[in-house]
Order: sequence, then C-alpha cells, then structure tokens
Amino acid sequence: MLLHIPGPVSMAEEKQVRPSLWKYRYSLFALALFGILCFYQISVVILLRKPHQHSERPFSGSKLYNPYIDWKETKGEKISLHAHSDEVWFTPERHTVKEIISEYHKQGFSNLAITDYGQITETEDPNFIRGMEWGQNVKKRHILAIGIQKTFYDYFPIYASRENLNWVMDRMKQLGAYVILPHPKLHDSYSKEEMVALEGFQAVEVYSPFGDDTKVLDTLLSQGKPVHCMASDDLHYFPESIVKTFDQPIWKDMIQTLGNQRGRKGESFQRYIVTKNGTKDQASVLQALHAGSFYCVKKYFQGAEDPTVPKIQVEGNGKIQVDSNERYLEIRFIGRMGEVLQISPDTNAATYQMSEKDPYVRVELIALTGSILSNAIYRTE
Repeated sequence: MLLHIPGPVSMAEEKQVRPSLWKYRYSLFALALFGILCFYQISVVILLRKPHQHSERPFSGSKLYNPYIDWKETKGEKISLHAHSDEVWFTPERHTVKEIISEYHKQGFSNLAITDYGQITETEDPNFIRGMEWGQNVKKRHILAIGIQKTFYDYFPIYASRENLNWVMDRMKQLGAYVILPHPKLHDSYSKEEMVALEGFQAVEVYSPFGDDTKVLDTLLSQGKPVHCMASDDLHYFPESIVKTFDQPIWKDMIQTLGNQRGRKGESFQRYIVTKNGTKDQASVLQALHAGSFYCVKKYFQGAEDPTVPKIQVEGNGKIQVDSNERYLEIRFIGRMGEVLQISPDTNAATYQMSEKDPYVRVELIALTGSILSNAIYRTE
C-alpha cells in the first residue's frame, strides 16, 4: 500500500474555502453578541435576587392605625411625584425641568418630583423632591423611587423575575427611597397575583393616565400588605395650549410634530396626592409617604376646581369620623376585598363603626369635580 501525502494547498483552493465562512461573518458576530447577552442576562437573573420571605395574613390586633391622626384641617399641599423631562438623552423632545416646575406651580402644586428613566434630576431648590424611574424593558415593568439618594444600573434590560424585582426594590430602600409600582395596567406590566407575590414596594398607582384601578388596592390590603394608594399624571407632554407658550428650539418642535406629540390634550394636573398643610419639602413629604399620611386625588377634567380633602378621626372603639368643608355626592367606606360597607350620600360628614370582622377600612369620597381616596385605617398589634 502506498502512503498518500497531501501536497500543499494552492492559493486557488484557499480562496474557495475562505469565502464560504467569510460571507457569514455578520451573522456569526450577531450570534456571538446574542450569546453574550443571554449569558449575561441569565447570570444576573440567578445572582441578583431576593426570595419572598414574608407570609401575608389579614390585619389583626386590638389597636387601629390611623395615618391621618395629625391632620388638624382640610387644607393641604398638592404634590406630583411622577413626571418626565428632556434630561435623558433618548427623550430630548420633552419639556425642560424649568418648564415643568413652572407650569405645576401655576396650577397650585407645592412641589413635585422629576422621575426620569435611570437618573436623578438636580435643581437649585434644596426642597425639590428627588426621584427616578427604574426599568427600560419592553413590558413596562417599571419602579418609581422617590427620595432616592443615587441611581444604580438596570441589570435586567430583557427579563426580571419576581425575586429580581424584590432585589431591585430592596436596593432602592437601602438608598433611602419610597418605592412605588407605577401604571400596573399598562401592558399588564403587573398582575394582581404578581403584586401579591412581590415585596418591597410601599404604594401602587391606582390613579394613572394608563388606567385607573382602585380594586387592586383592596387585593393587596386584604392580604395584609400595608401598601398605600398613589395618583400621578405620569407626565410626558403638556397639552398644545401650554406648549405654544414655550420658547422651544425649532428642532424640538419638529420632533414633537413628527412624533405626533403635538396637539395631544394630555392629562396633566389631574392626578396627584395631597399632604397635610405645610408638608411640601422633600424631608416632610417622605415622612408623610412612609406614614401613609396623604390622599390620592383624581380630577375629572382639566381646569376643574380641586376637590377638598377631609379630616379623618378614629376613636378608640373603632368609630371612624369623616368631616370636610365640601359637600360630597357620596362618602363610601370600603372594606376587605373591596366590599362597600356603607355609603353616605349628599353630605360633608359621615361616621362608620368598625366591627371586629373589619381588618381595615378605607374611605372614598366622590365630589362634583373629582374623587378622593384615603389610605387604609387598619388593625395592628
């Protein structure tokens, strides 16, 4: 048998081999990047997580927690906690921080927070409320951090499990934030079941331009979660009547027009919270947020008069007394799983006697120009 020894590869043969792989170079490069991204995402999903540690049960105990115990009058401060500006590089067509602050002050707001994606806006006003919105994923699973001291990177650009979201919210609270789940109905970003399984958030937006839903509050409260309501404009653009008054550069006008942002009616100034009189700087607002000492308001249309918030007092025997300077269409007392316990029509005052079967009671007030939600009065040890 003769031993066959192959000769050297000619240049012609080499050229025939190389093009077959070279023409797929972009596909191979994209595949490599995709593999790296998948490896990164899987790694952080596994490593950055906080398991659910507490088992919720209905509120119980002989004492009652009233978040409005210090309110002495019905006058309060209007606060907006969710607005977006042009400070982020990918939203240059939005309004400036100065324009947003100016317009909200004209509408009687005492303070507000600019909550841009992934960054904290700084202003010269030391009382300005710091904030940011975390999350740039497609499903809109965002998280608001009010009063946070510094930002941190979004490690989950594609997917985040419940344990990952718990880790993010825990990190926010370590940085001094009051944590809010925004617009849960937008793209169904947070289902009721998922919110029950999550921990770390302190409020959920029940009044949002992307869907109003007060029932989600009862789902969480009935599980024993001491969460608060939240109401916000989630401001992206002012209506055309306001934008026309701005001295905007031509390029911004063009981008807004091409992006169909101009001419929108908008829902600015319609959803907000009210803290007690004098509570308007960042420190006192954060204290009120943590205590639940605020009301959530939704006005029915722009330009409407602000509905007046009430005083809520609770006696030792569980008697809840609601008083206001405004006469409401209805005062509703809401209990576990959203049960309407009592409706008092056409009045500025109402009383409800909590029974031993009531783990919590919250109040809804229907006025001529808007609706008002209280945070829960609940049993505690």
